[in-house]
Amino acid sequence: MKYINLFYHKSNVVMLALVSVFVITITASCEDDEKNRFNDFSKDGAFVRFEKAFPTVLGVSTLDEIQSSVITATIETPENNVVSYTLKVSASIAGTTIEPMDIGSEITSFPATLTLSLTDIASALNIEVTDIGFGDTFSFSGTATNDKGIVYTSERLDFDTDTNTASGGNNTDDLLDEVGYRNAFEFGFAIPCPQETGDFVGDWVFDMADSFGDGWDGAFVTVDIDGVTTDYTVDGGFGQMHTVTIPSGTQRLVISYTRGSFEEEHTYTVTKPDGTVLGPFGPNPALCIN
Repeated sequence: MKYINLFYHKSNVVMLALVSVFVITITASCEDDEKNRFNDFSKDGAFVRFEKAFPTVLGVSTLDEIQSSVITATIETPENNVVSYTLKVSASIAGTTIEPMDIGSEITSFPATLTLSLTDIASALNIEVTDIGFGDTFSFSGTATNDKGIVYTSERLDFDTDTNTASGGNNTDDLLDEVGYRNAFEFGFAIPCPQETGDFVGDWVFDMADSFGDGWDGAFVTVDIDGVTTDYTVDGGFGQMHTVTIPSGTQRLVISYTRGSFEEEHTYTVTKPDGTVLGPFGPNPALCIN
């Protein structure tokens, strides 16, 4: 009996050794595959990024500053295999969406300085620069082509695990969403609402209404008091009233509106501490009350 147990024990050792060799072989093979994938990306990818993260907010306080604003950024290609880069811009101007339009000329030499003036942006969107105001937002999408003719855009790659097939664009979510990549494929900026002026200490009353009677469908008003923000909405029904007290000593007050669905149903008024009534705002309220 002892001999048989010993025999099985030695067999197990031999089998374990064989399995270990097999695992090492598979692991080495996987590592080689991973290295090959990185090599393939270096060879076939078209990685374009900003040297520094693109600003998401345009810091202005007057309409004149908006119209004369210019944003500059440096674009680089770490793999040095990109032969061209082009850009489109879309926008939401006073609540109206403008579809993507070409902006600027094709960039063929890197690193390159990208210059975006509000005048050039307005021209690309076929509007006047004076049409641009507080609360407007701008989105950009880039297209890069490498030296093998492979095109990379802001369209996201979609992989179906059931069929093991890929569709859509070449870029994955991590490349487009990760801030560390300093994304030059999907980026944009907003012109924030200006801060309130004058004596704004006291009670502000927000009287919100929904014409359909089912709440504000994801929309809300944000009150920013010295950098501390609170959102107010219609949770359900035809309306809701909120009273916001601005304490003495407050240095900065900014009020803004964020859209949801069915904006044609949303309206609201704002009553200031001195009794002045602003609005009504909506249907389709603007992003700023001032």
